[in-house]
Amino acid sequence: MHALSLVAATAFLVGRAVTAADNVHAENRQTNPNPGAPANFTAFANVPLWPYQSFVTEPDFHPPILQISKLPTATDALLVFAPLPFIPVYPDRFVGGLIMDLSGNPVWHTPPGFLANLEISEELGALKYWTGEVGGNTIDAYGFGTVTLLDNTYREDRNITLNDGIFKAGDSLQNQPYPSYIDFHEQFITDHGTVIVTAYNSTPLDLSSVGGPKDGWVLDALIYEIDLETNQPFWRWSSVEHVDELPLNGSHQLNPDGSIIGGGNATHPWDYCKINSVDPIENGFIISVRHYWSVVAIDAKGNVTWNLNGEAGGDFVLVDQDIRRSTFSWQHDVRAVGSTGNKDITISMLNSNNGGLDNGTAPSTGLTLYLDLQARTAKTVSILEDPKDIIYSDSQGTCQSLPNKHTFVAYGQIPKLKEFDENGRVVMDARFGNDNQVSSYRSYLMPGSSWSATPYWAPKTATTRLENGSVILSMSWNGATADVYDSWLIYESSGSSNPSRAVARTGFESNVTLAEGTRSVTAAAAKGGTVVRRSEQLLL
Repeated sequence: MHALSLVAATAFLVGRAVTAADNVHAENRQTNPNPGAPANFTAFANVPLWPYQSFVTEPDFHPPILQISKLPTATDALLVFAPLPFIPVYPDRFVGGLIMDLSGNPVWHTPPGFLANLEISEELGALKYWTGEVGGNTIDAYGFGTVTLLDNTYREDRNITLNDGIFKAGDSLQNQPYPSYIDFHEQFITDHGTVIVTAYNSTPLDLSSVGGPKDGWVLDALIYEIDLETNQPFWRWSSVEHVDELPLNGSHQLNPDGSIIGGGNATHPWDYCKINSVDPIENGFIISVRHYWSVVAIDAKGNVTWNLNGEAGGDFVLVDQDIRRSTFSWQHDVRAVGSTGNKDITISMLNSNNGGLDNGTAPSTGLTLYLDLQARTAKTVSILEDPKDIIYSDSQGTCQSLPNKHTFVAYGQIPKLKEFDENGRVVMDARFGNDNQVSSYRSYLMPGSSWSATPYWAPKTATTRLENGSVILSMSWNGATADVYDSWLIYESSGSSNPSRAVARTGFESNVTLAEGTRSVTAAAAKGGTVVRRSEQLLL
């Protein structure tokens, strides 16, 4: 895979443009015209592409039409995600992060450009996302980039960077410097003013013990904790420095013949480890080591204190009567959801059960395990799976515990989202694209009250003249949440302080037919009849 500035190399899949009177069109799908699509995606080349929305006031925004069904017990929430197509055939203006309501209406669409890990940080009252360059290949990608925080007006609060001078790139990212080396897999905002991030550094290592070259190269999986105020890292962990505790022969990142993937040289270092999540626990962290099929605990000094292996148990005995219930592989998003210190811990994860070299054999599930840290036993608490919709996802994804004891599962490479109640019943089921055409590295379901935002920019307006001569005014205010405004006040006379009418807010973009003879118009977003922000005057 070439070094991707994914701003330029990937895009949303989109239907035709809309008129003000007909805001969303789903019927105009097109087949993928890209003859150079990766070989492993050729099976999807003629699958109709997913329909997307378009707006008169924001012509560069094309969020997917959200196909959703839900029960009354589903969480009242916002969907936060960043769709990314696998096949780069569309202009970069169709790429961006999204906050949507569960009626499928966008609340906020980022400016066009690739990003990953869009998330609401309730600790900071801010939005967080990652932007940068991605390299590697479809089996072991990693990135060099920056974490950005936005406040609740969408002003940039700060950029978090990492560059301590040690980094060397491999694959398509080599032979050039980067302003920051934070990887896209993890950027965890803590409650004590820090962010925990992953990074990857191409590092020499003897690989003869696993059949590779003695003068081999690997991707050293690194963890940093960075102070948000000073942007200085004060804690670091390296997988290579702990190879005695996590031996190379534990890696599953191998070709079918048992040889290491990529050759393990300076040009193609072996991504033997792959840390894709880090979660703080008392006196340390738990890390998801995807290519070992392991969840590993490390203490504050970096020592490995235990290793739960999804294949054979590792330091734990798998005590389920059917041991297959507690096994896992290629996992993502491992989180501590309950703990009593050194006695026990409950963890959740997306048990991907599939990888680039091992897929279609077992379904991807939301998995929760209880670990007795004294007896060293592991037992299944729950397995979340929709029996009517078995999913096999090779990469990416989320397993998020919600405050109401529900669990939100996003399947990454497969663009499906499900909310399960405490009894394992599906109460919300959504899709935002066709399988293996579009993904979202992580997705989140956030209670609606978790994000209130008043954009620093003004609302936008645009007009469309219909064939019969009437004029439609379209209005939107990208980023303004439901609690900020509920209606539009229309001013159809220049300089008038009194609105000629009020119309209810309807989704992202609202429309109204202007009075005949209108020469200028202004729209104001209002809450309970009180103006919150006016648009610029529009001359007709």
